[in-house]
Amino acid sequence: MKLQYKLTIFISVIIFIVIGGIGIVTYYQVQTSVETQMGNNAMDLAVTIASIDTIEKTLATSKDYKTVQKTIESFSGKTRFKYIIVMDMKGIKYSYPYGKSLGKRYADGGEKRVITKGESYVAKDKNVLITAIRAFVPIYYHDKQVGAVLVGLLTDTVYAELSTRLLYLKIALVVGLLIGILGAAILANIIKKSIFGLEPKEIALLLGQRDIVLQNLKNGIIAIDKDGKIILFNKIAKIILELEDQDKGKNVAELNSNFTREMTRVLRAQKAVYNQEIKIHYGKILMCSHTLLKNYKDEIIGVVSSFQDLTEVKNMAEELTGSKKMTCALRSQNHEFLNKLHTISGLIELEEYDEAIKYISHISKLRGKVSDILSKRIKNAHIAGLLLAKYNKATEAKISVDFDTNSYLDKIPENITVDEICSVLGNLIENSIEELVKFENGKIYIRLNSNNESLRIKIQDNGPGIKDNIREKIFTRGFTTKQGNRGFGLNIVKQIIDYADGDISILQENGTIWNICIPMKRGRKND
Repeated sequence: MKLQYKLTIFISVIIFIVIGGIGIVTYYQVQTSVETQMGNNAMDLAVTIASIDTIEKTLATSKDYKTVQKTIESFSGKTRFKYIIVMDMKGIKYSYPYGKSLGKRYADGGEKRVITKGESYVAKDKNVLITAIRAFVPIYYHDKQVGAVLVGLLTDTVYAELSTRLLYLKIALVVGLLIGILGAAILANIIKKSIFGLEPKEIALLLGQRDIVLQNLKNGIIAIDKDGKIILFNKIAKIILELEDQDKGKNVAELNSNFTREMTRVLRAQKAVYNQEIKIHYGKILMCSHTLLKNYKDEIIGVVSSFQDLTEVKNMAEELTGSKKMTCALRSQNHEFLNKLHTISGLIELEEYDEAIKYISHISKLRGKVSDILSKRIKNAHIAGLLLAKYNKATEAKISVDFDTNSYLDKIPENITVDEICSVLGNLIENSIEELVKFENGKIYIRLNSNNESLRIKIQDNGPGIKDNIREKIFTRGFTTKQGNRGFGLNIVKQIIDYADGDISILQENGTIWNICIPMKRGRKND
């Protein structure tokens, strides 16, 4: 049987039991109340009859049955009580609904207390012949009991009084039951829609499949609700983020600040972010995508983040990148040497031997100066190789590159890798080259200095500079003034420097000046 029908039947049965129980209790309460009211009314009438002088005197003196019978008949027809009996101390009836019984002993029982003890009371009696509510009251004449009066009402009359009230009660109960069954059907339908029409077995199967899929993904998955609390994560996320099973339900802000800052930012901005590199600690970089979670009403109910550990990929890429950089540098150098050889060849053919010698001397001097700075003062081969590659590329584009002769780099800050320094240098120098290639007499100035306190980098060009209206946006992910899928380089630079507790500033002075300072020791906020 489907869940919807089970819920409808179950709720309907509960409603039937509840309404039925209420109906039964109400019925008996009403019945008891009516019977009590009828008994009280019978008692009042009996007391009134017992106080009639004619009845008192007749019972005490004349023993005239007809006088008492006529007195009772004079008003009995005006009341609901048709069962009025007056008797003397021996139980002889002086009035009765049927006159033939006058003068005979009352034989229905129940009168002993009123005759022998003079008590007034109400009794509900059941026997083979009748079921009635009867009120017994003693009759006195000159303070001496001379008889008793019985006022009775058959329970058929009581039920007739109840029938009208019970009809309305039955109607109310039936209507309530029908409304309850209709409500149960509507509720079951709403529940069915909320679970997309799936049956419990199907839901259990889907949950099992979802868990299997999540746990076997090679990417880490972690999800939070709209309050920032963790609702699920898979085993890859558990390993990478060093989570425990009991972390479910905790606020995501208690995890690594760099990672959680982006998740909470996406939740607040209600805008997804894809393919974002986040460095969670030294030597651990994640490629993350933060997607908004929405329910069937298209309401945002949280964020799910999928991420991949790029550390191994980065390590593998470093070798490839190094080979590529070397290839690029050799290609640029080869192209540059060919141009210079063509110049020397032309001068020799023109027999301008002195000019050829001067040209060779000038080129040798320039190359010797650059090689001397990069080989002797830049102690890291990767950084020196990158700078040489960028020097050759700029020279090929007719852009002058000047390395400060006081540059010296032999230490790398502990909170940044060589690859990240190369990324910072490469992006900033490449931006300068792309701007200066549009103009003549382009110049780039580069200085690197490291000591026990910090690593300082200065890159300056004589380009047009950065416009004031976009200066605040240049570090925003995806922002670019160039064509194509650009706008990530400066954002990456800013992330690297921020994580290393460094500072980057921009000055506009006959071009653009980038000043970077990265402390040698790890800062507290990333400990």
